[in-house]
Amino acid sequence: MNQAETKSRMQFESAVDHPPIKPVRSIDTGTASRAAIQTWTGKAIAEQIHGKPLGEAYRHWLYHRATRQPCLRDMYSKSFSAYGDTLLNLKLGDEHVVISQSDSYIRDVGQDLRGTRLRELKFATANSLREIYDQSLATRQPIYARYISSLSDQNVYWETVVLPLAIDERSAPIFTLSFVAMLSEKIDVLQILYDRSPIGIVAAVPVMNGQHGQHKIEDARILTLNTKARDLLRLEPSRYQIHTVGELIRYLGEPLGWTATKTLREGHATRIDYHDPDGNLFAVTIELVNQIVLISLAEQSRLDEEAEQPPEVNIAGRFARMIGLH
Repeated sequence: MNQAETKSRMQFESAVDHPPIKPVRSIDTGTASRAAIQTWTGKAIAEQIHGKPLGEAYRHWLYHRATRQPCLRDMYSKSFSAYGDTLLNLKLGDEHVVISQSDSYIRDVGQDLRGTRLRELKFATANSLREIYDQSLATRQPIYARYISSLSDQNVYWETVVLPLAIDERSAPIFTLSFVAMLSEKIDVLQILYDRSPIGIVAAVPVMNGQHGQHKIEDARILTLNTKARDLLRLEPSRYQIHTVGELIRYLGEPLGWTATKTLREGHATRIDYHDPDGNLFAVTIELVNQIVLISLAEQSRLDEEAEQPPEVNIAGRFARMIGLH
């Protein structure tokens, strides 16, 4: 077989092994297209990471970064055993080449990218991730991202943490190791929104009063509170243990010192407006959603003392007994 025939055969086999990767939508095609993507850097990464393998990988990188530039061998040492989807790229000049891809990631993404030059992938997701790899290597810092893949019409939502790695401690990083996980399940996305919500959220299971066939809500046992709710309520587990909504409402008065100024009905919900001793305003909304008592706590604008209205807390509703109005 002569040289021309060998080259032709190699090109044919390459085309068989790596058929062209095309996005689902034509607008995601081309070098100018970009993915729907969000990125975080610095301390925000630890707050945003959802998947356990990504968190373990990020903390392992930080452990080595405390004393030196993390190296590729650090992520393959016996002391590190994070599992999950991974993609390893090597930067050669201006090019990123995929040199390793986990079997699980090949299955999940439906593409074997090993040996691929990222510049050859001219679609939105690849373009955006290539820029992230460049930024990570230039700054020598990890980057966390969430994005919707261009390769699926199902709005598959992914998260990834990109870690820059060097050959040794004295050289600049030339590898980017990405840990990737799908966030396509609604429960994952909702968990992120719940944990990072700017609104305090409390969920509780109703306790019914079945006397005389009334079946009214007597109280509700607290199931969960998100981080914002704990911050607004200044709840320290070592000092306060609140188990029911009734206890929570009483806690607002003592020791927090919140004063109720107005209670009103908004559809099927009950809203109570409060102000604290410093004049900060809060709105507490209680409603029953699919047999769960859902309480939201929102910060309002500060109290204008001249416009302050006299307390108006005598409106009874579905939650009157629980909030102490009946």
